[in-house]
Amino acid sequence: MIGRQLSKHKACRLFTSRDVEDTRARIAAVMQPHQLDPVGDTELFEAEMNFLPVGGLGIGTIRFGRTNLRIDHVEDYHLLIFCLAGQARVTAWDQEASIGPDKGVYLAPGTPVRAKFSEDCEQLVIRVESNVMRQACDGGRPSMKSQIDLRQPALKPWLGLMQSMLGDANGIELLRTDRRLQSDYESMFVRTLLHGHGIEEAKASSIAPVAVKRAEAFIHSHLTERLNLDQIAGAAGVPVRTLLDSFQRFRATTPMQFVRDLRLDLARTHLEARKTDNVTSIALDVGFVHLGRFSNAYRARFGERPSETLRTARK
Repeated sequence: MIGRQLSKHKACRLFTSRDVEDTRARIAAVMQPHQLDPVGDTELFEAEMNFLPVGGLGIGTIRFGRTNLRIDHVEDYHLLIFCLAGQARVTAWDQEASIGPDKGVYLAPGTPVRAKFSEDCEQLVIRVESNVMRQACDGGRPSMKSQIDLRQPALKPWLGLMQSMLGDANGIELLRTDRRLQSDYESMFVRTLLHGHGIEEAKASSIAPVAVKRAEAFIHSHLTERLNLDQIAGAAGVPVRTLLDSFQRFRATTPMQFVRDLRLDLARTHLEARKTDNVTSIALDVGFVHLGRFSNAYRARFGERPSETLRTARK
């Protein structure tokens, strides 16, 4: 199995833990905040996660026994979940799916998720940043089915690409250390996935409905405050799912990605103006709470670290 070598590679070991709260925090650091509830005796709880960042991709394995998971809304990334061992039941919106070694699920940004994992379950999780997916779709948006059947012949090139690098310890080490290779692999990974999934691209329309404009006005007015999808949808006067569909159709993004991009632009303005010489203060001032994510998102958007922007401004 593809994830087996990843779970054996010591440099990819993110953590092992017997503490539920610690596990939630460590997973959230590379994914997002979530609710994790072990079923049964918590004293027997044991978790492990391995994670390999590859540009705008994150590929990991997670094991935490019989557990229930809740994510209010997938943040600004696309998520794929498979089971290397065991099984899981995943509910997204009003659809329920079983996943295992041959079948997985695709979860778009903004999707509410509930999942139940078996005692022997080990997950293979793949995170694809929204900007990477948009680039692969030439600025459009993917229209992927929620269920992924790995037995489909069209997915063989994608599986072969994963196996070629992730099925070997040397390949994993190359991906971990070579930035140029990461960029090439990221692009091939996403394009072969979309091709194998029979994607229909959808370009963004330039004429947005009133709900989108209301949402954008609300975001601009409350940009540095804590925002979530429910608040933005409420201000726009539409259900969350309607807001997500409208943003995808008319802006080729999600509301929360729109928020993040505006915050990143504001942070860059502050850094270039040397509003302060403290990167952390600027990140907090514009609304970022997770500093590691801020740095990674900033680099993905502008091609340099926040500290490098500040260093250039000092000259």
